[in-house]
Amino acid sequence: MPPNIQSPHIYLDYETNIAGNCYLLGYKIDGKFTQIITDKRLEGLAEFRNFEVKTAEQATIDLLTYAKDSDSIIVAYSEAERDYFKRFSTGFDTNEFADIPYLNLRKAAKRWINCYRAIQFNALPPYLQRPNPYQARTLERALCSVMRLTSFHAPNDYAPGRTTSRLNTVADALVMRNQDYSSLTPTQKAKATKALKHNRFDVEALPVLFNAIYADDDQCFSNSFTNCFEDD
Repeated sequence: MPPNIQSPHIYLDYETNIAGNCYLLGYKIDGKFTQIITDKRLEGLAEFRNFEVKTAEQATIDLLTYAKDSDSIIVAYSEAERDYFKRFSTGFDTNEFADIPYLNLRKAAKRWINCYRAIQFNALPPYLQRPNPYQARTLERALCSVMRLTSFHAPNDYAPGRTTSRLNTVADALVMRNQDYSSLTPTQKAKATKALKHNRFDVEALPVLFNAIYADDDQCFSNSFTNCFEDD
Protein backbone atom coordinates (compact mmCIF):
# COMPACT_ATOMS: atom_id res chain seq x y z
CA MET A 1 0.00 0.00 0.00
CA PRO A 2 1.41 3.45 -0.91
CA PRO A 3 2.43 5.65 2.01
CA ASN A 4 0.46 8.67 3.09
CA ILE A 5 1.35 11.28 0.49
CA GLN A 6 1.00 13.95 3.19
CA SER A 7 3.91 12.51 5.18
CA PRO A 8 7.00 14.77 5.47
CA HIS A 9 9.18 14.85 2.38
CA ILE A 10 12.94 14.84 1.91
CA TYR A 11 13.84 16.14 -1.55
CA LEU A 12 17.24 14.81 -2.60
CA ASP A 13 19.86 14.94 -5.35
CA TYR A 14 23.38 13.47 -5.39
CA GLU A 15 26.11 14.76 -7.71
CA THR A 16 28.23 11.82 -8.85
CA ASN A 17 30.23 10.75 -11.88
CA ILE A 18 29.88 7.54 -13.88
CA ALA A 19 32.62 5.88 -11.85
CA GLY A 20 30.60 6.42 -8.68
CA ASN A 21 32.58 9.22 -7.06
CA CYS A 22 30.19 11.43 -5.11
CA TYR A 23 31.09 15.13 -5.02
CA LEU A 24 28.18 16.47 -2.99
CA LEU A 25 24.54 16.05 -2.21
CA GLY A 26 21.78 18.56 -1.77
CA TYR A 27 18.50 18.08 0.04
CA LYS A 28 15.52 20.06 1.25
CA ILE A 29 13.72 19.32 4.50
CA ASP A 30 10.93 21.48 5.97
CA GLY A 31 11.67 24.21 3.45
CA LYS A 32 15.39 24.37 4.27
CA PHE A 33 17.94 23.62 1.55
CA THR A 34 21.29 22.09 2.52
CA GLN A 35 24.38 21.02 0.59
CA ILE A 36 27.05 18.65 1.95
CA ILE A 37 30.46 18.12 0.34
CA THR A 38 31.41 14.44 0.09
CA ASP A 39 34.68 14.71 -1.87
CA LYS A 40 37.70 15.69 0.23
CA ARG A 41 39.24 17.38 -2.81
CA LEU A 42 36.52 20.02 -2.43
CA GLU A 43 37.19 20.83 1.22
CA GLY A 44 38.31 24.35 0.31
CA LEU A 45 34.96 24.98 -1.36
CA ALA A 46 33.18 23.60 1.71
CA GLU A 47 35.14 25.90 4.00
CA PHE A 48 34.43 28.92 1.82
CA ARG A 49 30.70 28.12 1.67
CA ASN A 50 30.48 26.94 5.29
CA PHE A 51 29.29 23.49 4.19
CA GLU A 52 29.73 20.30 6.18
CA VAL A 53 32.16 17.71 4.81
CA LYS A 54 31.19 14.05 5.21
CA THR A 55 31.88 10.81 3.43
CA ALA A 56 29.13 9.77 1.03
CA GLU A 57 28.41 6.84 3.34
CA GLN A 58 28.06 9.03 6.44
CA ALA A 59 25.88 11.57 4.63
CA THR A 60 23.68 8.73 3.40
CA ILE A 61 23.23 7.04 6.76
CA ASP A 62 22.50 10.40 8.41
CA LEU A 63 19.83 11.14 5.82
CA LEU A 64 18.25 7.70 6.09
CA THR A 65 18.27 7.90 9.88
CA TYR A 66 16.45 11.23 9.74
CA ALA A 67 13.94 9.83 7.25
CA LYS A 68 13.25 6.84 9.48
CA ASP A 69 12.91 8.88 12.67
CA SER A 70 10.63 11.45 11.04
CA ASP A 71 8.53 8.95 9.00
CA SER A 72 9.48 10.86 5.86
CA ILE A 73 9.15 10.05 2.18
CA ILE A 74 12.33 10.46 0.15
CA VAL A 75 11.55 12.19 -3.14
CA ALA A 76 13.99 12.16 -6.05
CA TYR A 77 13.87 12.33 -9.83
CA SER A 78 14.45 8.80 -11.19
CA GLU A 79 15.80 5.73 -9.44
CA ALA A 80 19.38 7.04 -9.31
CA GLU A 81 19.28 8.21 -5.69
CA ARG A 82 17.94 4.84 -4.56
CA ASP A 83 20.84 3.19 -6.37
CA TYR A 84 23.23 5.52 -4.55
CA PHE A 85 21.75 4.42 -1.23
CA LYS A 86 22.83 0.88 -2.07
CA ARG A 87 26.25 2.00 -3.31
CA PHE A 88 26.99 4.10 -0.24
CA SER A 89 25.61 1.72 2.38
CA THR A 90 28.07 -1.18 2.26
CA GLY A 91 29.42 -0.27 5.71
CA PHE A 92 26.16 -0.45 7.67
CA ASP A 93 23.10 -2.63 8.07
CA THR A 94 20.34 -1.38 5.80
CA ASN A 95 17.56 -3.55 7.23
CA GLU A 96 16.35 -0.83 9.59
CA PHE A 97 15.96 1.54 6.63
CA ALA A 98 14.42 -0.94 4.20
CA ASP A 99 10.84 0.30 4.58
CA ILE A 100 11.50 4.01 4.06
CA PRO A 101 9.26 5.01 1.13
CA TYR A 102 10.94 6.34 -2.00
CA LEU A 103 9.00 8.38 -4.57
CA ASN A 104 10.34 8.42 -8.11
CA LEU A 105 9.00 11.76 -9.28
CA ARG A 106 10.08 11.14 -12.87
CA LYS A 107 7.67 8.21 -13.08
CA ALA A 108 4.85 10.28 -11.58
CA ALA A 109 5.65 13.16 -13.95
CA LYS A 110 5.40 10.84 -16.96
CA ARG A 111 1.89 9.81 -15.97
CA TRP A 112 0.96 13.43 -15.20
CA ILE A 113 2.18 14.63 -18.59
CA ASN A 114 0.41 11.83 -20.45
CA CYS A 115 -2.87 12.51 -18.64
CA TYR A 116 -2.89 16.29 -18.26
CA ARG A 117 -0.06 18.04 -20.11
CA ALA A 118 0.59 16.08 -23.30
CA ILE A 119 -0.35 18.85 -25.74
CA GLN A 120 1.58 21.48 -23.83
CA PHE A 121 4.64 19.25 -23.41
CA ASN A 122 4.73 18.08 -27.02
CA ALA A 123 4.63 21.70 -28.16
CA LEU A 124 7.82 22.56 -26.28
CA PRO A 125 10.96 22.98 -28.38
CA PRO A 126 14.02 20.82 -27.64
CA TYR A 127 15.64 21.86 -24.37
CA LEU A 128 18.89 22.64 -26.19
CA GLN A 129 18.81 24.53 -29.48
CA ARG A 130 21.06 22.09 -31.35
CA PRO A 131 21.18 18.85 -29.38
CA ASN A 132 22.93 15.80 -30.72
CA PRO A 133 20.77 12.64 -30.95
CA TYR A 134 21.92 11.36 -27.54
CA GLN A 135 21.22 14.68 -25.84
CA ALA A 136 17.82 14.90 -27.50
CA ARG A 137 16.84 11.48 -26.11
CA THR A 138 18.17 11.99 -22.59
CA LEU A 139 16.88 15.53 -22.18
CA GLU A 140 13.36 14.95 -23.46
CA ARG A 141 12.05 13.88 -20.03
CA ALA A 142 14.88 15.33 -17.95
CA LEU A 143 13.91 17.40 -14.94
CA CYS A 144 15.08 20.65 -16.54
CA SER A 145 12.86 19.97 -19.54
CA VAL A 146 9.77 18.91 -17.58
CA MET A 147 10.06 21.97 -15.33
CA ARG A 148 9.20 24.13 -18.35
CA LEU A 149 5.61 23.05 -17.65
CA THR A 150 5.85 25.07 -14.43
CA SER A 151 6.96 28.60 -13.60
CA PHE A 152 10.22 27.30 -12.06
CA HIS A 153 12.76 27.08 -14.88
CA ALA A 154 16.41 26.08 -14.82
CA PRO A 155 18.93 28.97 -14.78
CA ASN A 156 20.55 29.96 -18.06
CA ASP A 157 23.89 28.42 -17.02
CA TYR A 158 22.35 25.07 -16.04
CA ALA A 159 24.25 23.19 -18.82
CA PRO A 160 23.18 19.52 -18.55
CA GLY A 161 26.09 17.10 -18.68
CA ARG A 162 28.74 19.60 -17.57
CA THR A 163 28.45 19.50 -13.78
CA THR A 164 30.97 16.68 -13.33
CA SER A 165 33.59 18.40 -15.47
CA ARG A 166 33.04 21.64 -13.56
CA LEU A 167 33.48 19.90 -10.22
CA ASN A 168 36.58 18.05 -11.42
CA THR A 169 38.12 21.34 -12.56
CA VAL A 170 37.48 22.91 -9.15
CA ALA A 171 38.69 19.84 -7.24
CA ASP A 172 41.94 19.65 -9.23
CA ALA A 173 42.57 23.36 -8.72
CA LEU A 174 41.94 23.16 -4.97
CA VAL A 175 44.32 20.23 -4.62
CA MET A 176 47.02 22.19 -6.45
CA ARG A 177 46.45 25.21 -4.20
CA ASN A 178 46.28 23.34 -0.88
CA GLN A 179 42.52 23.94 -0.61
CA ASP A 180 42.87 27.73 -0.70
CA TYR A 181 39.63 28.71 -2.43
CA SER A 182 40.60 32.38 -2.55
CA SER A 183 43.49 31.54 -4.86
CA LEU A 184 41.30 30.03 -7.58
CA THR A 185 40.88 31.91 -10.82
CA PRO A 186 37.60 33.71 -11.54
CA THR A 187 36.77 31.01 -14.11
CA GLN A 188 37.33 28.22 -11.59
CA LYS A 189 35.23 30.00 -8.98
CA ALA A 190 32.49 30.49 -11.56
CA LYS A 191 32.50 26.76 -12.31
CA ALA A 192 32.11 26.01 -8.61
CA THR A 193 29.18 28.41 -8.35
CA LYS A 194 27.50 26.97 -11.45
CA ALA A 195 27.89 23.39 -10.19
CA LEU A 196 26.32 24.27 -6.85
CA LYS A 197 23.50 26.15 -8.63
CA HIS A 198 22.87 23.10 -10.81
CA ASN A 199 22.50 20.85 -7.77
CA ARG A 200 20.32 23.39 -5.99
CA PHE A 201 17.97 23.66 -8.95
CA ASP A 202 17.65 19.87 -9.12
CA VAL A 203 16.54 19.86 -5.48
CA GLU A 204 14.42 23.01 -5.40
CA ALA A 205 12.54 21.90 -8.52
CA LEU A 206 11.28 18.72 -6.86
CA PRO A 207 8.71 20.21 -4.46
CA VAL A 208 7.51 22.54 -7.22
CA LEU A 209 6.94 19.60 -9.56
CA PHE A 210 5.39 17.53 -6.79
CA ASN A 211 2.88 20.27 -6.01
CA ALA A 212 2.05 20.78 -9.70
CA ILE A 213 1.27 17.09 -10.10
CA TYR A 214 -0.62 16.92 -6.81
CA ALA A 215 -2.80 19.88 -7.80
CA ASP A 216 -4.05 17.98 -10.84
CA ASP A 217 -4.31 14.43 -9.57
CA ASP A 218 -2.65 12.72 -6.60
CA GLN A 219 -3.29 9.37 -8.29
CA CYS A 220 -0.34 10.16 -10.55
CA PHE A 221 1.87 9.11 -7.64
CA SER A 222 0.19 5.76 -7.04
CA ASN A 223 2.59 3.59 -9.06
CA SER A 224 5.71 5.65 -8.37
CA PHE A 225 6.59 4.38 -4.90
CA THR A 226 9.11 1.77 -3.87
CA ASN A 227 11.05 1.28 -0.64
CA CYS A 228 14.61 2.51 -0.30
CA PHE A 229 16.15 -0.97 -0.26
CA GLU A 230 13.45 -2.98 -1.94
CA ASP A 231 14.63 -5.56 -4.47
CA ASP A 232 13.62 -4.69 -8.02
